[in-house]
Amino acid sequence: ALPSFTAAYDGFINGDSATNLDTPVSLNTAATPGSPVGSYAINAGGTADANYDITHVNGTLTVTAAPLTVTAGSTSKTYGAANPMFTASYSGFANGDTAASLDTPVSLTTTATAGSGVGLYPITASGAADVNYTISFNAGTLTVNPATLTIRADDKTKVAGAPNPTLSASYTGFVNGDTAAA
Repeated sequence: ALPSFTAAYDGFINGDSATNLDTPVSLNTAATPGSPVGSYAINAGGTADANYDITHVNGTLTVTAAPLTVTAGSTSKTYGAANPMFTASYSGFANGDTAASLDTPVSLTTTATAGSGVGLYPITASGAADVNYTISFNAGTLTVNPATLTIRADDKTKVAGAPNPTLSASYTGFVNGDTAAA
């Protein structure tokens, strides 16, 4: 919202003050709550009093960038799977702005790949820019969870009294080119 405007007075005599004026000062601006970053005139006018020759001097309303925080959303995936779509949340938008309103959208990246081992990897938010916002970024976390691997002992038979056959197993679920030997 626009701030309350005030006026400063110079030249009163005999104990007079702004409350003694025949017509008080009118202060207004062309700026609105939705005005972009910039400087806007605060127009002073309309003041009248029979005892004073009044000169109005305009002031300046400076609209500064609003703070905006972009936070990368934390998510997870299974080892061997492609990285999921990353998301971000925003705190501080004004005037109905959304992520689509930004001059430059946020970029969400991680060092993790489909081959990255089980563990935690940062999701970095960066790059977002807009003249009306001072943007800060918070990282999220990508959690890589273990893939499911099933090891099944192969069925074998033998003749009574004969030595045991060579035992073996079958594997289901290896990813990223992994094998029992790796």
